[in-house]
Amino acid sequence: MQINEDPSGQDPIIDYLMNGNLPTDKSEARKIQQKAARYYMHGNKLICRSYSGPHLTCIKYPQTLEVLCKIHGGECDNHSGGRSLTQKAINIGYFWPTMRHDSAECVKKCDHCQQYKPIPNLPPEVYHPQNSPWPFIQ
Repeated sequence: MQINEDPSGQDPIIDYLMNGNLPTDKSEARKIQQKAARYYMHGNKLICRSYSGPHLTCIKYPQTLEVLCKIHGGECDNHSGGRSLTQKAINIGYFWPTMRHDSAECVKKCDHCQQYKPIPNLPPEVYHPQNSPWPFIQ
């Protein structure tokens, strides 16, 4: 098991799968057992069984930022939104419990995404205000 300074939500699952250790609280132990059914260990890596597609490698905090930054503003420079960013990380083969929240926060912190840009697929033209809400009434 890899030892990290920062505890994460994956640590109790890893401890249960590697050593069989459960908390003394019965409700917490039951939650961990239910969550652990979706995971397995491959060497020192925690792997999540996905419902469709490949099994996903679980990663922890320092790597999550790196993955999100590479997808969001890397070589492709896609700057996609939060849900799209989450789905792209899953398609690549990564998973962590807070990925939806982290993706949304990554997009909120991106300066390029928060700047005003023209709406795509709309031709630039002069604004024509209407004098009446119903144009057929004079």
